[in-house]
Amino acid sequence: MARSSCFGPFELKSGDSDKKQIFGGHRRPNAASYVTALQEALRAVDIPLAIVDGQFGPGTEQALKMFQWCLTAHPYRRFNQSLVTDTCKVTQALSGRLDTQTASELNRWTAQGYVSTGDLIRLDSKQLDHVEVGVGFRVLSHVSVCEGDVVLSAAAADLLSTANKKAGERCVKLVLNQAFRVNGVPVSGAVVTPATRSQHLIGHAIDCNIVDGSNWNNSRTFAAGRQTEGATNFIDDMKNAGYRWGGNFSNPDTPHFDKRLNPYGDAYEFKFFFNQRTIANNHPIPLKNLN
Repeated sequence: MARSSCFGPFELKSGDSDKKQIFGGHRRPNAASYVTALQEALRAVDIPLAIVDGQFGPGTEQALKMFQWCLTAHPYRRFNQSLVTDTCKVTQALSGRLDTQTASELNRWTAQGYVSTGDLIRLDSKQLDHVEVGVGFRVLSHVSVCEGDVVLSAAAADLLSTANKKAGERCVKLVLNQAFRVNGVPVSGAVVTPATRSQHLIGHAIDCNIVDGSNWNNSRTFAAGRQTEGATNFIDDMKNAGYRWGGNFSNPDTPHFDKRLNPYGDAYEFKFFFNQRTIANNHPIPLKNLN
């Protein structure tokens, strides 16, 4: 049960309404607008909610799930147009119900002036010994992004750091063609038609050529079966480390690697929204050191 005087002394859930006198078996004081207070708080922390109407319907439930996702998915918050790291660590189920912890966190965010953002980070390719950006690599149009920056989800930073490490162990070099992709922007030189729920759209994928000595292992090389032993060993290393290789897709996409997030789950939907909004609205993107 929630203990916030702002949101009431009990849990709020789908079906509750400020017009009702009883919430889940608990009597609501006259003139108390707990659902309206919840909706206004969600808007205050920049969670999308179409209408504030005092009705806990599907829109409010989805907005509350999005806030709960922000609590656990990453530590980044916006504050006064800057990015801050929240040191308060929370594990929260995406229930869509205003339980005690969610109410406490929503109060804390509003009190501290926090607003929501995505989990995108920038990685400086010049810090990577065995990875470089290719001539066709698209630099994102964003105030934080500089030449040579690779933008990924913070949850997928290990994809690039592992690729850099394995490339060094196999004495190959990776030339990046694509990482995070902005939805709706045409993809030049795509090997296959870009998926509508691509891992690139949330920052969980990279496309690259594998350079082994003087040999460039690219889509044409793999299609012809002429890939080098170094490239094959590197791909096996990445697969053994738990990443997907596009060459194993039913419609092969080589060389593509990703850290798959279920494209039909809430986590993908929320990450897609917040990360795409980060680019569209020029929210700050932090520079992270992989070392």
